Amino acid sequence: MKHHAVYRALHVGAALVAGLFAVTALVQAAELTPQEKALIPLAKKEGAVTIINPLFSDVTANKLGPAFIKYYGLGGDFKFNNLRKGTGQVVAQVRQEIQAGRFTVDVILVSAPGFYEAAAKRGAFEKLDSGNWKNHEELAKNAGQYFDYPYVVLPLAYTFQPVWNSSCPGMKNFSVTSYADAVQPSLKGKTIASDITKSITYTNTVISLGQNGVNMDAIWDKLKATDPIIEFRTEPKMQMVISCQRPVDMWNLSGRVYQNVLKKPELAKILKIGSYKEGQVMLGNQAAVLKGAPHPNAGRLLLEFLLRKEGTDVVVGGEAVNSFMKGYQPPDVAKPYLLDLSKHKLFGLKDWVGAQKEFKPVRDKWLLKFK
Repeated sequence: MKHHAVYRALHVGAALVAGLFAVTALVQAAELTPQEKALIPLAKKEGAVTIINPLFSDVTANKLGPAFIKYYGLGGDFKFNNLRKGTGQVVAQVRQEIQAGRFTVDVILVSAPGFYEAAAKRGAFEKLDSGNWKNHEELAKNAGQYFDYPYVVLPLAYTFQPVWNSSCPGMKNFSVTSYADAVQPSLKGKTIASDITKSITYTNTVISLGQNGVNMDAIWDKLKATDPIIEFRTEPKMQMVISCQRPVDMWNLSGRVYQNVLKKPELAKILKIGSYKEGQVMLGNQAAVLKGAPHPNAGRLLLEFLLRKEGTDVVVGGEAVNSFMKGYQPPDVAKPYLLDLSKHKLFGLKDWVGAQKEFKPVRDKWLLKFK
């Protein structure tokens, strides 16, 4: 009798758990847009998706893929591939694939308005029918960002900020609130010059600051006088800061600080993040699905995931980047590393597409100083 009661209790408990999972699945299904519901079986049949981008770390990608697959029930055999390169390299590879008509990637996510505009004109992107983009469009427009729906959407944005290691010699009382602070003479032998010739986002930052009255020529002269190391990618620059090889970086990402603190919590006490009173340049990362891609429906579905809260939480929680989703509240763990956009002067570009014509002269000026 006792065993029978235990069996009944276990049976009832199992039924309750099963019921809870069923209710959860029904709630999730009810939250899906009609577009997502139509894409799920098509994506499942394609069996894989590849996104190329300059941002998502391995840690983020290792969470994003499983979260995407689980949320839409794509199955254990579905393959998620994250291909990460520099901004210029991302654009170069996808441009080559478009020209050749042979594709290895499905989705491109990068901050490169000029590229997207030119590619859209030649019909290089799949037309989107998004049920989630409407939640981002208003704030992205208000922030002066580039997008071109129904071909190009804007899932996230970041801005370059000064970061430094307060535990390094001479850095205890150091702080940055202006560009003058980041290039002061006392920093000789402690700085990094971000190689703008290899980065669309660095170059657009320079152009935007110049358009908004910041004398970049004077900043380059002062930075050059500090005898900087030239480096391109944010991760190796962050390691230079951590090791005290170069304890201050004028342009890095708060997300890189965040990721290193997650690995070594003690770094939270010594790694500092500043901002520039002159203004912060917001760099929206656009995304599109390539026409001719091997998995176009899975690509469309991935963009839907990146545009809804569940996907945004993974990316913001992994990279500490900003979202233009209306009413969005980021995960608590990432909040201390996110710039409060309401408290800062924010810059865009007067013409995101036309700015590409300025790339060569802007980069040539930089090369005269640093190469």
